[in-house]
Amino acid sequence: MAQIISVFRQYCGSGIYPLLFLVALVWLLFTEKRRLVRIVLIDVSLVILVLFFLPPFKALMDVLDEGTYYRVLWLLPMTAVIAYACVRIFEKNRAAGFVLLAVLILSGDYVYDNIHVTKAQNRYHMPNAVIAICNEIMPAEDEERVWAVFPEELIYYVRQYSSEIQMPYGREMLEPQWVWNWDTHPIYKVMREDTIDLDALAPLLNEYYCHYLILNRAVPVKGDFEKNHLTLLTQIEAYDVYRNEAVEIFKKAA
Repeated sequence: MAQIISVFRQYCGSGIYPLLFLVALVWLLFTEKRRLVRIVLIDVSLVILVLFFLPPFKALMDVLDEGTYYRVLWLLPMTAVIAYACVRIFEKNRAAGFVLLAVLILSGDYVYDNIHVTKAQNRYHMPNAVIAICNEIMPAEDEERVWAVFPEELIYYVRQYSSEIQMPYGREMLEPQWVWNWDTHPIYKVMREDTIDLDALAPLLNEYYCHYLILNRAVPVKGDFEKNHLTLLTQIEAYDVYRNEAVEIFKKAA
Protein backbone atom coordinates (compact mmCIF):
# COMPACT_ATOMS: atom_id res chain seq x y z
CA MET A 1 0.00 0.00 0.00
CA ALA A 2 2.91 2.31 0.74
CA GLN A 3 4.09 1.97 -2.87
CA ILE A 4 0.63 2.89 -4.17
CA ILE A 5 0.48 6.01 -2.01
CA SER A 6 4.02 6.93 -3.12
CA VAL A 7 3.03 6.60 -6.80
CA PHE A 8 -0.03 8.77 -6.19
CA ARG A 9 2.03 11.46 -4.45
CA GLN A 10 4.58 11.49 -7.25
CA TYR A 11 1.78 11.78 -9.79
CA CYS A 12 0.27 14.74 -7.91
CA GLY A 13 3.63 16.51 -7.74
CA SER A 14 3.67 19.99 -6.22
CA GLY A 15 0.59 21.35 -8.00
CA ILE A 16 -2.94 21.66 -6.61
CA TYR A 17 -4.85 20.36 -9.66
CA PRO A 18 -5.20 16.83 -8.19
CA LEU A 19 -6.64 18.42 -5.03
CA LEU A 20 -9.03 20.53 -7.12
CA PHE A 21 -10.05 17.37 -8.97
CA LEU A 22 -10.87 15.52 -5.75
CA VAL A 23 -12.81 18.49 -4.37
CA ALA A 24 -14.74 18.86 -7.65
CA LEU A 25 -15.44 15.11 -7.72
CA VAL A 26 -16.85 15.11 -4.19
CA TRP A 27 -18.95 18.21 -4.90
CA LEU A 28 -20.40 16.68 -8.08
CA LEU A 29 -21.05 13.41 -6.24
CA PHE A 30 -23.56 15.18 -3.99
CA THR A 31 -24.95 17.79 -6.41
CA GLU A 32 -25.01 16.35 -9.94
CA LYS A 33 -28.38 14.83 -10.89
CA ARG A 34 -27.95 13.99 -14.57
CA ARG A 35 -27.38 10.26 -14.94
CA LEU A 36 -25.19 10.38 -18.04
CA VAL A 37 -22.88 12.97 -16.49
CA ARG A 38 -22.65 10.95 -13.31
CA ILE A 39 -21.66 7.83 -15.26
CA VAL A 40 -19.05 9.53 -17.47
CA LEU A 41 -17.43 11.87 -14.94
CA ILE A 42 -18.23 10.62 -11.46
CA ASP A 43 -18.68 6.85 -11.64
CA VAL A 44 -15.74 6.35 -13.98
CA SER A 45 -13.46 8.46 -11.77
CA LEU A 46 -14.53 6.65 -8.61
CA VAL A 47 -14.03 3.20 -10.15
CA ILE A 48 -10.53 4.13 -11.36
CA LEU A 49 -9.56 5.59 -7.99
CA VAL A 50 -10.87 2.58 -6.06
CA LEU A 51 -9.06 0.14 -8.35
CA PHE A 52 -5.86 2.18 -8.17
CA PHE A 53 -5.71 1.95 -4.38
CA LEU A 54 -6.41 -1.79 -4.28
CA PRO A 55 -3.14 -3.75 -3.71
CA PRO A 56 -4.39 -6.83 -5.65
CA PHE A 57 -5.05 -4.62 -8.67
CA LYS A 58 -1.52 -3.20 -8.48
CA ALA A 59 -0.12 -6.71 -8.24
CA LEU A 60 -2.03 -7.68 -11.38
CA MET A 61 -0.86 -4.59 -13.29
CA ASP A 62 2.75 -5.22 -12.27
CA VAL A 63 2.49 -8.70 -13.77
CA LEU A 64 1.09 -7.30 -17.01
CA ASP A 65 3.40 -4.26 -17.31
CA GLU A 66 5.74 -3.67 -14.39
CA GLY A 67 6.87 -0.12 -13.70
CA THR A 68 3.97 1.68 -15.40
CA TYR A 69 1.34 1.63 -12.63
CA TYR A 70 1.15 5.44 -12.61
CA ARG A 71 -0.45 5.27 -16.04
CA VAL A 72 -3.68 4.07 -14.46
CA LEU A 73 -4.10 7.64 -13.21
CA TRP A 74 -3.94 8.87 -16.80
CA LEU A 75 -7.43 7.40 -17.21
CA LEU A 76 -8.90 9.90 -14.75
CA PRO A 77 -10.94 12.60 -16.54
CA MET A 78 -9.30 15.16 -14.27
CA THR A 79 -9.51 18.19 -16.55
CA ALA A 80 -13.10 17.44 -17.57
CA VAL A 81 -14.25 17.03 -13.96
CA ILE A 82 -12.63 20.29 -12.84
CA ALA A 83 -13.96 22.21 -15.85
CA TYR A 84 -17.49 20.82 -15.53
CA ALA A 85 -17.64 21.55 -11.79
CA CYS A 86 -16.44 25.13 -12.40
CA VAL A 87 -19.11 25.68 -15.06
CA ARG A 88 -21.84 24.35 -12.75
CA ILE A 89 -20.64 26.59 -9.91
CA PHE A 90 -20.50 29.53 -12.33
CA GLU A 91 -24.11 28.85 -13.25
CA LYS A 92 -25.16 28.96 -9.60
CA ASN A 93 -22.99 31.88 -8.48
CA ARG A 94 -20.98 34.04 -10.85
CA ALA A 95 -18.87 35.58 -8.08
CA ALA A 96 -17.83 32.13 -6.87
CA GLY A 97 -17.19 31.12 -10.47
CA PHE A 98 -14.79 34.02 -11.06
CA VAL A 99 -12.97 33.18 -7.83
CA LEU A 100 -12.52 29.60 -9.06
CA LEU A 101 -11.26 30.83 -12.43
CA ALA A 102 -8.70 32.98 -10.64
CA VAL A 103 -7.62 30.00 -8.55
CA LEU A 104 -7.18 27.86 -11.67
CA ILE A 105 -5.16 30.52 -13.46
CA LEU A 106 -2.93 31.38 -10.49
CA SER A 107 -2.33 27.73 -9.59
CA GLY A 108 -1.11 26.93 -13.09
CA ASP A 109 2.41 27.29 -14.40
CA TYR A 110 3.77 29.12 -17.44
CA VAL A 111 4.94 26.18 -19.54
CA TYR A 112 7.67 28.12 -21.35
CA ASP A 113 9.51 28.61 -18.06
CA ASN A 114 10.42 24.92 -18.37
CA ILE A 115 13.74 24.42 -20.16
CA HIS A 116 12.34 21.29 -21.80
CA VAL A 117 9.44 23.18 -23.44
CA THR A 118 9.92 25.50 -26.40
CA LYS A 119 7.57 27.27 -28.76
CA ALA A 120 6.64 25.18 -31.77
CA GLN A 121 8.56 25.93 -34.95
CA ASN A 122 5.79 24.59 -37.17
CA ARG A 123 2.35 23.00 -37.13
CA TYR A 124 3.88 19.57 -36.61
CA HIS A 125 5.41 20.66 -33.30
CA MET A 126 8.81 19.25 -34.16
CA PRO A 127 12.16 20.72 -35.21
CA ASN A 128 12.26 22.16 -38.73
CA ALA A 129 15.43 20.17 -39.39
CA VAL A 130 13.56 16.87 -38.99
CA ILE A 131 10.92 17.87 -41.54
CA ALA A 132 13.51 19.10 -44.03
CA ILE A 133 15.63 15.95 -43.68
CA CYS A 134 12.64 13.64 -44.03
CA ASN A 135 11.43 15.51 -47.11
CA GLU A 136 14.90 15.21 -48.61
CA ILE A 137 15.12 11.42 -48.22
CA MET A 138 11.43 10.59 -48.66
CA PRO A 139 10.98 7.75 -51.17
CA ALA A 140 9.35 8.50 -54.50
CA GLU A 141 5.83 7.20 -55.20
CA ASP A 142 7.19 4.17 -57.04
CA GLU A 143 9.82 3.34 -54.40
CA GLU A 144 9.65 1.19 -51.30
CA ARG A 145 10.07 2.72 -47.86
CA VAL A 146 13.63 3.71 -47.04
CA TRP A 147 15.75 3.06 -43.97
CA ALA A 148 17.75 5.82 -42.31
CA VAL A 149 19.99 6.21 -39.28
CA PHE A 150 19.44 9.40 -37.28
CA PRO A 151 21.29 10.97 -34.34
CA GLU A 152 19.61 10.18 -31.05
CA GLU A 153 18.20 13.70 -30.59
CA LEU A 154 16.06 13.30 -33.73
CA ILE A 155 14.83 9.74 -33.19
CA TYR A 156 11.67 10.74 -31.33
CA TYR A 157 10.40 12.92 -34.15
CA VAL A 158 10.94 10.96 -37.37
CA ARG A 159 8.12 8.44 -36.96
CA GLN A 160 5.75 11.21 -35.89
CA TYR A 161 6.28 12.88 -39.25
CA SER A 162 6.29 9.94 -41.67
CA SER A 163 6.05 6.16 -41.66
CA GLU A 164 7.74 6.06 -45.08
CA ILE A 165 11.11 6.43 -43.36
CA GLN A 166 12.08 3.49 -41.20
CA MET A 167 14.86 3.30 -38.62
CA PRO A 168 16.85 0.25 -37.48
CA TYR A 169 16.15 1.27 -33.87
CA GLY A 170 13.72 3.65 -32.21
CA ARG A 171 13.18 5.46 -28.95
CA GLU A 172 13.67 2.25 -26.98
CA MET A 173 17.40 2.97 -27.23
CA LEU A 174 16.87 6.20 -25.28
CA GLU A 175 14.86 4.66 -22.44
CA PRO A 176 16.20 2.82 -19.37
CA GLN A 177 16.84 -0.80 -20.26
CA TRP A 178 14.48 -2.11 -17.56
CA VAL A 179 11.57 -0.33 -19.25
CA TRP A 180 11.94 -1.90 -22.69
CA ASN A 181 14.22 -4.89 -21.92
CA TRP A 182 16.27 -4.15 -25.04
CA ASP A 183 19.75 -5.01 -26.20
CA THR A 184 21.73 -2.07 -27.54
CA HIS A 185 21.54 -2.05 -31.33
CA PRO A 186 24.97 -2.45 -33.00
CA ILE A 187 24.49 0.72 -35.06
CA TYR A 188 23.44 2.71 -31.99
CA LYS A 189 26.58 1.58 -30.19
CA VAL A 190 28.67 3.24 -32.89
CA MET A 191 26.44 6.31 -33.22
CA ARG A 192 26.64 7.11 -29.49
CA GLU A 193 30.45 7.12 -29.39
CA ASP A 194 32.25 10.43 -28.81
CA THR A 195 33.83 9.94 -32.24
CA ILE A 196 31.89 8.01 -34.87
CA ASP A 197 34.00 5.40 -36.67
CA LEU A 198 32.84 5.15 -40.28
CA ASP A 199 34.85 1.97 -40.85
CA ALA A 200 32.82 0.31 -38.09
CA LEU A 201 29.54 1.97 -39.04
CA ALA A 202 29.45 1.42 -42.81
CA PRO A 203 29.36 -2.43 -42.72
CA LEU A 204 26.47 -2.22 -40.24
CA LEU A 205 24.57 0.17 -42.51
CA ASN A 206 24.90 -2.39 -45.27
CA GLU A 207 23.97 -5.30 -43.02
CA TYR A 208 20.76 -3.58 -41.90
CA TYR A 209 19.96 -2.21 -45.39
CA CYS A 210 20.13 1.46 -44.37
CA HIS A 211 19.91 3.82 -47.33
CA TYR A 212 20.71 7.05 -45.52
CA LEU A 213 22.91 8.29 -42.69
CA ILE A 214 22.30 11.58 -40.89
CA LEU A 215 25.15 12.97 -38.80
CA ASN A 216 25.32 15.91 -36.43
CA ARG A 217 28.29 18.00 -37.52
CA ALA A 218 29.13 18.70 -33.86
CA VAL A 219 30.08 15.03 -33.40
CA PRO A 220 33.59 14.13 -34.67
CA VAL A 221 33.85 11.47 -37.38
CA LYS A 222 36.84 9.38 -38.40
CA GLY A 223 37.16 7.38 -41.59
CA ASP A 224 36.75 8.01 -45.30
CA PHE A 225 33.23 8.70 -46.57
CA GLU A 226 34.00 7.91 -50.20
CA LYS A 227 35.71 4.65 -49.32
CA ASN A 228 32.63 3.62 -47.34
CA HIS A 229 30.26 4.53 -50.22
CA LEU A 230 28.69 7.47 -48.35
CA THR A 231 27.82 10.44 -50.56
CA LEU A 232 26.89 13.81 -49.09
CA LEU A 233 23.45 14.80 -50.38
CA THR A 234 22.85 18.02 -48.50
CA GLN A 235 23.44 19.94 -45.30
CA ILE A 236 20.38 20.94 -43.27
CA GLU A 237 20.99 23.17 -40.28
CA ALA A 238 23.41 21.27 -38.01
CA TYR A 239 23.12 17.98 -39.91
CA ASP A 240 24.78 16.30 -42.88
CA VAL A 241 22.64 13.89 -44.91
CA TYR A 242 24.49 11.03 -46.63
CA ARG A 243 23.28 8.49 -49.16
CA ASN A 244 24.64 4.97 -48.66
CA GLU A 245 25.29 4.01 -52.26
CA ALA A 246 26.00 0.40 -51.25
CA VAL A 247 22.31 -0.22 -50.52
CA GLU A 248 19.80 -0.09 -53.37
CA ILE A 249 16.40 1.57 -53.03
CA PHE A 250 13.89 -0.90 -54.41
CA LYS A 251 10.96 -0.07 -56.66
CA LYS A 252 7.45 -1.10 -55.68
CA ALA A 253 6.07 -4.17 -57.37
CA ALA A 254 3.93 -3.33 -60.38
